[in-house]
Amino acid sequence: MIRQTLLCLLFFPLMLWANTLEDLRNKYTDVVADSELCKDLIDNLSDKKDLSSTERAYLGAIQTIWANHTKSPISKWKTFQRGKDNIEAAVKASPNNIEIRMLRYSVQSNCPKFLNYYDEMDADRDYIVENKAQIKSPALVKMYHGLFKST
Repeated sequence: MIRQTLLCLLFFPLMLWANTLEDLRNKYTDVVADSELCKDLIDNLSDKKDLSSTERAYLGAIQTIWANHTKSPISKWKTFQRGKDNIEAAVKASPNNIEIRMLRYSVQSNCPKFLNYYDEMDADRDYIVENKAQIKSPALVKMYHGLFKST
């Protein structure tokens, strides 16, 4: 009994991480309409130590979406910039990660042009389309089809 408990305690963090990334993938599109989910995901990711570059990209993307849920223009701007900085740091850490590039593309293609966050859209789109065979997760395939409806 004690051995089983110890094994569970040792492997639970690994199972939790695996589920967390797939959960992020599945919940990502829901945060646009669900401010409570958006805030919860930001809080959970912000509290986590040692975010992977993919998790940091999700944090950034969700922060940019959170800007839509806030009321103050100053808060909207600061939140968007914080999200943008997290996305760019994730891309810099893992420039060949298709998931991170998809997240950046989804933000850049949906944010207002006056925010001046669209410089990498063409490069990201080309990279994603050329490397779509790397996409294995069903949630990412769904995201891909949402981003590129005719491709």
